[in-house]
Amino acid sequence: MSRIRTLAKNTTILFLGNMISYLLGFFTTIYTARYLGVQGFGILSLALSITGIFGVFTDLGLGTLTTREVSRNKSKANKYIGNTAVMKVFLAFLTFGLISLTVYILGYPQTVKNVVYIITLSVIFSAFTGIFNSIFQAFEKMEYMSLNIILNAVLMFTGVLTVIYYGLGIIALSAVYFISSGIILILTFLIYSWKFFLPKIHLDLNFWKPTLKEASFFGISSILIVIYFYIDSVMLSVMVGNSAVGIYNAAYKLIFVLLFIPNVFVTSIFPVMSQHFESSKNLLKLEYEKSVKYLFAIAMFIFVYGFVFADKIIVIIYGTSYTAAITALQTLIFVVPLIFITSLFGNILGAINRQRIITIVAVINVLLNVTLNLILIQKFSYIGASAATVATECLGFILMFVYISRYFFKISVTQNILKTTVSSILVLIFIYYLKINTNWIISAILGLFVYLSLLYVMRIVTKEDVEIFKGIL
Repeated sequence: MSRIRTLAKNTTILFLGNMISYLLGFFTTIYTARYLGVQGFGILSLALSITGIFGVFTDLGLGTLTTREVSRNKSKANKYIGNTAVMKVFLAFLTFGLISLTVYILGYPQTVKNVVYIITLSVIFSAFTGIFNSIFQAFEKMEYMSLNIILNAVLMFTGVLTVIYYGLGIIALSAVYFISSGIILILTFLIYSWKFFLPKIHLDLNFWKPTLKEASFFGISSILIVIYFYIDSVMLSVMVGNSAVGIYNAAYKLIFVLLFIPNVFVTSIFPVMSQHFESSKNLLKLEYEKSVKYLFAIAMFIFVYGFVFADKIIVIIYGTSYTAAITALQTLIFVVPLIFITSLFGNILGAINRQRIITIVAVINVLLNVTLNLILIQKFSYIGASAATVATECLGFILMFVYISRYFFKISVTQNILKTTVSSILVLIFIYYLKINTNWIISAILGLFVYLSLLYVMRIVTKEDVEIFKGIL
């Protein structure tokens, strides 16, 4: 199978798997938010934020490094999986200890602590599942990753419905995360043993030191990135309260769900980029430019519709008790085009051995984000947190775009960004006018046709691109 067909197959498989997963996850979030209410949903979101921040310590970049190195040399698979499994045992104890210390220092109620502890165990299970997924990704066997993703979503959805049906509390709901991740870990181990080889434990201490050193840049970057993504919820809980966390996360979760689109793309293309780093830089540049164009076009469409129809989206999904989240969503939606492209930037820098740059950008982002949150949350609550997220993501985008353009690949800003931005603004004005003067459903349908037409008329999407899409299908 040719390289382009392999990439198309993997992207399609991951996209379908993630689409099913995020669709189920979308409904899981809706039922959870409606069932728990603003206060209870705030507690669960807080627990997920705390475990999200410290959960990175269960990996410390080992997964990304494993994928990159094994994709270049498949014979290293057994060595990496055997050693990283042992490393992660120590990292799991470290993670649990750090989380326990944090919730103790912050003085949360016992219910909040119990929810955090249970979800921490789920994160640890997922970390060990990640060992096998790294090898699946390196061998470009995305179908196994998709199977795990779909099954986990089914288990979560079924578990949440069961909790709601029997009228159980937030502790039982948090246990759904623990049970689901445990089942997925067992299934992943069985698939790996059947399709590859039975994993064997390795204790090569000479391998550990250089591996941890190289992975540390991925790990530090991941730690800083998740702090940036989750610290606002923790700060909101301390400075304002759990109700503000619930309102903020009602909007934030919708943005987070959309990240499956760039994640699917970069997950598929990362092994390819890693392989072509030395052998074919021209091909790498071509993949980069087309990736920017496609991702930005999708992201701007989401931005326009999210901004114009935020009121309908929030009320339909969460109900009238979450109307305060409308403004938060209209603010947060500005990060979508930025995150879509920065996800690609980060993976490119990792593929070409420039993970140190990701770490530097992440440090700057975290410092800015925490500073802005301290200032804005105090005055504007969850709206301030939303604005801080947008400003931080904008800075990260600029820093990585300038670095890549200066030292590696330059792209046509007019062709890949400016034309799409102009088209999106025209569509925004068009559907906003129709929404006010006719019907919002009609405006949404007509807006889609106008946007696609503009992409083609302005030659943002060419005949060559259409042929590539046909090849993927």
